[in-house]
Amino acid sequence: MRSVLLIRPLCESDDPEFSEPLGIERLAGYLRARGIDTCVFDRRLYERERKAGLAGSDARTFFEDVRSHFESSNPPSYVGVSLMTADDVPDARRIISRLRAWWPQAQVVAGGVFVTTAPKDAARLLPHDTVLMRGEGERAWLDLISAADAPESDVILSAAGEARGVEGSPAAASDAFLEPDEWAIAYRPQLLRYARLQCAVNLQASRGCPGSCAFCATPQLPSELRRWQPRSVSLVVDEMQQVAEQLTAAELPPVFNFVDDDFGSLERLEALACELGKRHLHTAFACEMRLAELAGQPLLAERLKRAHAAGLTRVFFGIESLDASTLVRWGKPVNPLAELPSVIAACNEADVAVQAGYILWHAAQTVEGARNEVMRLHELEIYTHRAALSQLIV
Repeated sequence: MRSVLLIRPLCESDDPEFSEPLGIERLAGYLRARGIDTCVFDRRLYERERKAGLAGSDARTFFEDVRSHFESSNPPSYVGVSLMTADDVPDARRIISRLRAWWPQAQVVAGGVFVTTAPKDAARLLPHDTVLMRGEGERAWLDLISAADAPESDVILSAAGEARGVEGSPAAASDAFLEPDEWAIAYRPQLLRYARLQCAVNLQASRGCPGSCAFCATPQLPSELRRWQPRSVSLVVDEMQQVAEQLTAAELPPVFNFVDDDFGSLERLEALACELGKRHLHTAFACEMRLAELAGQPLLAERLKRAHAAGLTRVFFGIESLDASTLVRWGKPVNPLAELPSVIAACNEADVAVQAGYILWHAAQTVEGARNEVMRLHELEIYTHRAALSQLIV
């Protein structure tokens, strides 16, 4: 029986938005549904529990738990590390070094946003024989595992990573991605531990985004991944219901956060609220929408009130700048800005919190420009300390 160990490493810089590692939890759910023994470990969870005082001095460490997990079974056949940014690489290297000393036969695989969008950097920073897995990994993982069990002539791995522009590093060969309705329910073995740290449960209800903002990684993805595609609302609520029942049984609140770049239209939000109502499912949830999906909508406050009654607590949308010339340079729509005050007013009337993404500091910014933008954000009552510090990093 081949087994897979999926790990999220520590982040070298500050991690202000700690939450569960949904990417590897989704992969684990998919592999386990196909009979592949898969486990998930999050190094950041141990760190957060210590900082929060939830782990005593005698609590087992991340490495102790990982080793203990395999003491009574075969060692892992594959060790996968998930990398969001380059700041995750130093700890990933430490993890790889330690685990290779224990299990030298295990194949190391790296994936995540950093590997997908900066594969040459990933190849340069990681051990040379690390398999790089770009994009979503469900099919690629199945290819990798099938190749190990196949005859020599049927090997699916591409050892010629140069063909993918990855400086000779091995790469998983599958370029096929699942349709959103084929996604498995995420495997969340530590659900209650995250909830006790007051983390919302992450969910993904769609992929891609119709935008083409120059500062965003999504437009750089393969067309299959950047094109906006929704998952069935019924399937989304299936997952919410399963998780909510576990949390309620543990006397913990079911609070969800949709991590989609774009949850979709106001009508889709209303469909989610309707489905939750049909099932009498009482949760709280937040989502990210484009300002253009809310601007100019008839009876916006009343419709948001109904969504709030179904559990909507917060809407995030990326304004990024109040300066029209900056938005044009970044390839972001300018037109919805005129509707911003009325959208904020409707959200306030519906008791739905607004969280606005904003990039105050960038190469073309001036001190006077920043002052003017901050004053306007104050007038709109959406200025935050996060906006004050937010800078564009290429």
